[in-house]
Amino acid sequence: MDAQGTEVARRFTESAGAKFTTAIDRAQGLWELYGFNVVPNGFFVDEHGVLRYMKIGGFDVRNAEDAQAIERLLASPPSFGGAGSNAAPKTETLEESVEKALGDWRKDPLNLDRLLTLAERRAEAKQYAQARRDFETALKMNPRSARALMGLATISLDLGEREKALEALKKAWALDPENWIIRKQIWAVEHPDQFYPAINFAWQKEQIEKEDAARK
Repeated sequence: MDAQGTEVARRFTESAGAKFTTAIDRAQGLWELYGFNVVPNGFFVDEHGVLRYMKIGGFDVRNAEDAQAIERLLASPPSFGGAGSNAAPKTETLEESVEKALGDWRKDPLNLDRLLTLAERRAEAKQYAQARRDFETALKMNPRSARALMGLATISLDLGEREKALEALKKAWALDPENWIIRKQIWAVEHPDQFYPAINFAWQKEQIEKEDAARK
């Protein structure tokens, strides 16, 4: 999960020697889907799309307990997925995902989730002008949508508009002050040297103390 996108995340996967495909959640939608406000977390979804394991906060494959939990799942029989569950999932192109999201939204134009999904797909496809209009429309529908503000931040980051991105991120954090994911995104944009190529956890602890003291 990183609003700054693929290239900053790639540094971590390359340094870890990861050989598997890695997906980047720029819009931070996972916290809405799974209901968490901290990272790192661990989820194990089997080949049938069944969530078999979940640990919120502190998940680390270097931790023996976490590694053993995943090893047990890999060694266990698959869950029952029902008829036709072994079929390979269809892979969509960016253009197809935009068209699908557009079609879904047109069926229910007052559905905020569908509008946000369309905006996110358009941003991913670099259709920035349309995506920005969609996010702004979503904010008119719900001024407290942190998801829409995060979307605007990703567009601004892609376009090199750092201050605009920070403004949107800080508005999102003001709406959800207990959300550590947004808080750390702000830090990463303001202090990239403390996150890339390696995360400085000692600095984060000091930053927490400073910010919490200033808010009292």
